Amino acid sequence: MRNKLPHRKADEKSFLPSCLLTSDLKETRGRGDAETRREGFSCMVVKKNFFTGTAFCLLPSAFCLLSLAQPAQAETLTALTPGIVIDTFTECINDGVALVTGQNPIDQYGWQYTIDSANDGVDGLDVGGNAYEIYSLALKETADDILVAINANMPLTGVNGTPADDGNIGWGDLFFNFSGQNFSTASNAGDLFAVRFAGTNDSFAPSIGLYGDVTATSTTAINSGFSSIDAYNQHVATYGCTGPGCAPSLGDLAANDTYFDQNDSLNAIASGTYLTGISYLSTAELSAAGYASNQFAGQQTIAFRFSKSSICDRGFCQTSEITESVPEPSGIVGLGIIGLAITTRLLQRRSL
Repeated sequence: MRNKLPHRKADEKSFLPSCLLTSDLKETRGRGDAETRREGFSCMVVKKNFFTGTAFCLLPSAFCLLSLAQPAQAETLTALTPGIVIDTFTECINDGVALVTGQNPIDQYGWQYTIDSANDGVDGLDVGGNAYEIYSLALKETADDILVAINANMPLTGVNGTPADDGNIGWGDLFFNFSGQNFSTASNAGDLFAVRFAGTNDSFAPSIGLYGDVTATSTTAINSGFSSIDAYNQHVATYGCTGPGCAPSLGDLAANDTYFDQNDSLNAIASGTYLTGISYLSTAELSAAGYASNQFAGQQTIAFRFSKSSICDRGFCQTSEITESVPEPSGIVGLGIIGLAITTRLLQRRSL
């Protein structure tokens, strides 16, 4: 049988603090069931449990406190680095919008916005403020997801009763260009990402979701639309309003920006590799995410989120370090004072 451990006398000294100035780490043995470790220029009183052999710290040393004060570094992956172009058009190119990351400031909630002209949506000879008008595109990146919000007059399901082959004119797809090249070059190389977010559109993507290795195509011919961006621009200039704010625009890009081939009308996924699904966001979820829903005139806000892991897995995310919050100095000092008070009281009781 294991021998019964002897009962320790109450008057036995269990703590022997020693605060000798020393630059190396040494260990001194105390009497009874206590030991004192000298670390740096301070000491740490350690209470050792006689029965289990485990130890715990009653008074943190200056070394411990300084360690707590060191800021912690954590790595984060960022997909929306400056210079990425995100765009979407309607199915007939009667309006479009593009956001260039880093071109506008990110607000306190993590959103970056681009504002499109409110006078360049086309519905026949009616130009500006109609059912096809797009007002803004916004994006937010979190640790895991990318959030997208489009403010416009057209609902997610498009507009019915139109001259389109199927009677419905809706949204094109949303494209992400990380390549640093113009849209047509990236499309020809299959270097685009894109999201099919409208289930009623004429995209060649088989289902809603995020796609990689994307090439783009035009759906304007079957939607009674413009054959090119240039034709759209000319129509707005001819039939739209005149004066400040009346020229067509594509959000962060001018309507005639050479990023897009002005003689083309690419607005939908032609081919690609399915990567992940999307989740639509409610008005309440958008509000909780800090989206500025009251700043735009559109009748509809179409919003969704998707995991950015597929983008990062393909090498399009950059690693950066962020400094995590640490205890304030007052809090650290407070811990030390509490530990000192407890230890002093225990020592006083032991000396009685």
